[in-house]
Amino acid sequence: MRKYFYLAYDLACICGALVAALYLRHGIPLIQEGQPHDLYLLLFVTLVTALIVLPLMRTHISMWRYTSSAELASIMIAVGLVILVCNSSLFLISRLDMMPRSVPPMHWALAVVAMGGSRLMARKLFGPSSMSKHKKLKQHVLVVGVCHTAELYLQFTKRIIQHEIVVEGLVDSDRALTGRVFQKHKILGTPEDLPQILEQLRVHGIHIKQVVLAQLLNELPQHEQDVLNQMKQDSVIDLVQFAKHMAPPPESEPAASAPDFYHTAAAHASDRYKELEGIYPYVKRWFDVVAGLALIILFLPLLALTALLVACDVGFPLLFWQQRPGLHGKAFRLYKFRTMRQSGRKLDEDRLTHKSSDADRTSFLGKMLRRLRLDELPQLFHIIAGTMSFVGPRPLLPEDQPADGIIRLSARPGVTGWAQIHGGDALTPEEKLLLDAWYIQHMSLWLDIRILLRTLLVVFKADKPRTQVIEQIRRGSAA
Repeated sequence: MRKYFYLAYDLACICGALVAALYLRHGIPLIQEGQPHDLYLLLFVTLVTALIVLPLMRTHISMWRYTSSAELASIMIAVGLVILVCNSSLFLISRLDMMPRSVPPMHWALAVVAMGGSRLMARKLFGPSSMSKHKKLKQHVLVVGVCHTAELYLQFTKRIIQHEIVVEGLVDSDRALTGRVFQKHKILGTPEDLPQILEQLRVHGIHIKQVVLAQLLNELPQHEQDVLNQMKQDSVIDLVQFAKHMAPPPESEPAASAPDFYHTAAAHASDRYKELEGIYPYVKRWFDVVAGLALIILFLPLLALTALLVACDVGFPLLFWQQRPGLHGKAFRLYKFRTMRQSGRKLDEDRLTHKSSDADRTSFLGKMLRRLRLDELPQLFHIIAGTMSFVGPRPLLPEDQPADGIIRLSARPGVTGWAQIHGGDALTPEEKLLLDAWYIQHMSLWLDIRILLRTLLVVFKADKPRTQVIEQIRRGSAA
């Protein structure tokens, strides 16, 4: 339940930031002018948009005490999307007559500061760096090796155990690096110079008892290995082989199992878009982006209504995801609205691999959502992101891919396609492959338009294979 509290907090931040931005701009003229309903409309559209975008961006499930820069970037993007979709919707309603131009950037900045600032404060107060400062003496160490592993260790000590460990410097086999600085730590010499370095530090009152190896010991020159081993035997230092724990496991013989589908697809799938001449690939992509944004704005009330119906019917979470192979076999997560109730410990994602239980778990409302294709509305966001297109082969699970169906992965998967308008789920895997392969070989802007127009007709009809078209393709004639 805590994640829903965080979601409610983020929604409050975004709506509160809108009110604050209006107040800073004009003292909320909407209320002063006697038109509070305009403010209510702004808040309602903002709330509905945020209620859709934030769960998709998963900003509410992160652990605040471990907030990272990547999570802060996600917050910035999520807030930007909310404001973009919200203002685009308002433009269609009132051409933004109620919204001064300076309000959206102020709204974005205030919301990001509120959401990101609260997370940074939680990290400061409760994160790793806020651990109680131990009263025991700090341990002074040296690091052997200037490399990525050393960088990782220095970041670890800075963020996690900065109150326990103090890195006094580094040593490296390359003497030319002596005197330079690595991650704000000075390179003091080579491992061969360790006895002299330890003595110099002892003069300054610093006693080194631990040396951390950021390189594997056997990778160092033999004379440096001898120096380190001798100092360890004389109990002068304690060697900590950090690099040994970070090294990858030794390679083993591959198991005698089926080849990984994604690796096979990535190795053999071509890029049909690069083979096409003219501007079609660019027009197709621009159409996807522009039409996708327009439909998200247009269907925003429908998205909100569908989400509400799903919440009332099957509960939370509203979406389920499943990993599917996309262009070149690259895996991506396909999102849909949930249409089935959970059964015991089985999640809704199991529906494609436990088809026998579909009828028992799918509600009447879920069947209607599937029949009208409303459960696929979240795929509009896939289209904008570039993992899908409006028209293309439907993304299938690896185990559902037709035999020798790599050609299907030479184009972006689509919300609809040539196979969908000629039978859809009623087709056999071989028939789907035949139709998808024909589309990829003949793809064009006019063909995409035909498919989109005919999709509008088949949405309200039951799937029925068009055997005549399939036979024409088998004979090699155009469909």
